[in-house]
Amino acid sequence: MDAKEVKTLKKFYVRTITGAVYVSIVIGSILGGRYLFFSLFALILMVTLYEFYRMCRKKNIYPQTYGGIIISVFLYTLLFLYGQKLISEKILLLLCLILLIIPIIEIFRRKENPVQNIAFTLTGILLIAIPFSIFNLILIPFPNQPELYKPAILLGMMVIIWANDSGAYIFGSLLGKHKLAEKISPKKSWEGAIGGAILSTLIAVLFFHFFKLFNIYQVILLSVTTIIAGTFGDLIESLIKRNFEVKDSGNLLPGHGGFYDRFDSMLLAAPVYYVLIVYFLN
Repeated sequence: MDAKEVKTLKKFYVRTITGAVYVSIVIGSILGGRYLFFSLFALILMVTLYEFYRMCRKKNIYPQTYGGIIISVFLYTLLFLYGQKLISEKILLLLCLILLIIPIIEIFRRKENPVQNIAFTLTGILLIAIPFSIFNLILIPFPNQPELYKPAILLGMMVIIWANDSGAYIFGSLLGKHKLAEKISPKKSWEGAIGGAILSTLIAVLFFHFFKLFNIYQVILLSVTTIIAGTFGDLIESLIKRNFEVKDSGNLLPGHGGFYDRFDSMLLAAPVYYVLIVYFLN
């Protein structure tokens, strides 16, 4: 093998090992119970949001990094406690007041582009913190039975996303000719998107049948909507990276980029998925 082939093979091994470790940790945290999941994903939320705010600085936009992270963790914790029925929904109204702190703080920062700083601070909370917070609610999908912890339901969403990503890559590599969104993500194709969706739906049917969750029509609807939302989540992150002229959101996951790169699809899919499972289960 020449040097180029050796380098390519090395990247493949690094990517595979990193992916296996990442998936193992995520699945382990879900199966480990609500408190282990809450703790680990609070950390992942902070890292992911930090990656987003760091990208903003590439274009001389200075979001309130630490303020945004603190508010996001507070939001994440409140929704976790709400899911356990330890606080009432009235407490969530505090978030409306807390978010108003962001433009007030900006007055005293004396940074360039203050309006954009405010906007991107709030954008990070909207695109990252709220979906991460919803992960906790997906694990406890029965509002009147907070003691029922259902790891298979959140795992189901992740299986749909992972299977779709893998299928899209395989079918796109083999058959891809028609670009899905060339200006945003030139490697994605309609053939890959359709192939990934079919493969993902089939795997989801088997997964939910094994755990005796939902009927086949619900699974198909759940899969298709999750795939569509996940695809747009991926494209939104690609749009953000293209705007800030970066290849990856970070470098903490060798061969995969950053945590935002790994969770981009799930972050838009989570709210859609949660609404559907609450409707199906209640």
